[in-house]
Amino acid sequence: MMRIGNRMPVLIIGAITVALTVAVFFLTGIDMESALNTLGLAFLLLSELILFGGLYAVLGQEPSVLQRAGVISSLIIYFTATLISVLALCSIAVGRNTLIIVQLTIIAFFAIIIICVFTASRSIARREEIDMKKVGDNTPKRGGF
Repeated sequence: MMRIGNRMPVLIIGAITVALTVAVFFLTGIDMESALNTLGLAFLLLSELILFGGLYAVLGQEPSVLQRAGVISSLIIYFTATLISVLALCSIAVGRNTLIIVQLTIIAFFAIIIICVFTASRSIARREEIDMKKVGDNTPKRGGF
């Protein structure tokens, strides 16, 4: 069962964050002609869309505690890593290819982490289900406690 109420603030905050990022890029003295700065903005906007899209997806389902905590933490750390790397690499004016390689590496690393979180949480859920079947329904029997 989806709960729309928990997801709407994520969309609103995401839209505000994306709009603020674009506004800061155009209203500050950042060189808009530089391909490196434009590419950095594109990767930053991509990370914001992934962050808020992932939060929207996780809050829309009933994930396990491990899934919810693992995915949300990974998404926030991914966004932070992207933000720091874009700011650092654009400030020291590295090559465009270096920025692309670093960003693709960060995306791949966090995609692997999220896949591992899903795999581990599914495995734990299956083991818990098997254990609960072994235990039974735990209802007291007639004359028992």
